[in-house]
Amino acid sequence: GILSWISKGDIELLPDAATVPDKQPEATHVVQYGETLSSIAYQYGTDYQTLAALNGLANPNLIYSGQVLKVNGSAASNVYTVQYGDNLSSIATKLGTTYQALAALNGLANPNLIYPGQTLSY
Repeated sequence: GILSWISKGDIELLPDAATVPDKQPEATHVVQYGETLSSIAYQYGTDYQTLAALNGLANPNLIYSGQVLKVNGSAASNVYTVQYGDNLSSIATKLGTTYQALAALNGLANPNLIYPGQTLSY
């Protein structure tokens, strides 16, 4: 084998990196009369599924005037897209949580009713 020696003079000590905040401040949007989740998503360069997941909306067609929606934030990165053959229990196991917690967080009245392509927050 090859041995390599590093002398003390060969090491450069770097100052500690500046602390970077863990997440951006959350931006919100107040729903106005006539807006849909799709139209709001378009304004923020995203899709309605992402906004629904970010806000724990079980029914993306049910929003109301005055409702405050998160339109960005770290929760967006904590989204799982349901694949064919998945069930809530297997997803929960993959994500290190329980199916009950996933159902509650995502407003699922029936934890047995999920479909491929659906996004779930965790």
